Amino acid sequence: MTLIKMTRPVNIVIAVVTLFIGYFLQGVLDFGTSDVPAYSLVLQALGFALAIGFGNIQNDVLDFESDKLNRPERPLPSGKISLKAANASWITMIVLTIVCGFADSLISGTFFVALALLLIAYNKKLKHIPLLKNMTVAFLCTTPLILTLIYPIIPRETDIEPMSLSAKFGFLYPAMMFAFLLTTVREIYKDLEDESGDLMAGIITFPIAAGAPTARRLAGAILVFTWMLLPLPTIQGYYSTIFLILTLATLTPTFATILIQTQKQNYRKSQKLVKISMFVGLIALVISTAI
Repeated sequence: MTLIKMTRPVNIVIAVVTLFIGYFLQGVLDFGTSDVPAYSLVLQALGFALAIGFGNIQNDVLDFESDKLNRPERPLPSGKISLKAANASWITMIVLTIVCGFADSLISGTFFVALALLLIAYNKKLKHIPLLKNMTVAFLCTTPLILTLIYPIIPRETDIEPMSLSAKFGFLYPAMMFAFLLTTVREIYKDLEDESGDLMAGIITFPIAAGAPTARRLAGAILVFTWMLLPLPTIQGYYSTIFLILTLATLTPTFATILIQTQKQNYRKSQKLVKISMFVGLIALVISTAI
């Protein structure tokens, strides 16, 4: 049970759901029938579950010494699981991640190798670089959608031409936009919330390096920029006006509330509202596609 908690099961569920949404937005995952083979869906979902698991466990192993001081209740510093068991677990998971990928296809295998290398790079180097750390986490949130973008899909009906890469991107980029931009905002707010603790621990985050006011302004600017981009998928013809109505009606007051809460330095509530905004955006995409 302890090992399962270390994999962050909630993050795994979100990644798998995002993977399915990516295929659904392209119209190739439709109420039990799919242009994507069932075994591919299973292997890709397992690949992401294992990748997220190994990434989080390796991160905890590398943070063992600092966690002994700052978060002694975590599984490793508290002794609930040994370093040897944790290392064996993440190594096994990274191998199985790549196996799942190549068992599906060469493209999936190559993708999961690249994802594994990025997760290792993040754990060892990138998470220590202010702002790049935040943007890397945001990019990682888009990876299930990226896999659905590059994965070759053969239509069930032989007289239908496969969708071009540009057309697939048109249907997927709004979801990628929500995932990347809003996760970047959430990660900045998270660093703002943890600023005093990070400073005591000697961790240099963007708010510490650039100052809290600058970090707040950047997060707010990204939020406003995201709101300004909402009409774009409808203008380009990829999504109907239903998408625009749903997002403007729900996200306009939500984004305004986030900015107000940020000015009050209520960063925890701001983070929760950003998470809600991400789900609202994805739901709007799914509803617009279904209709």
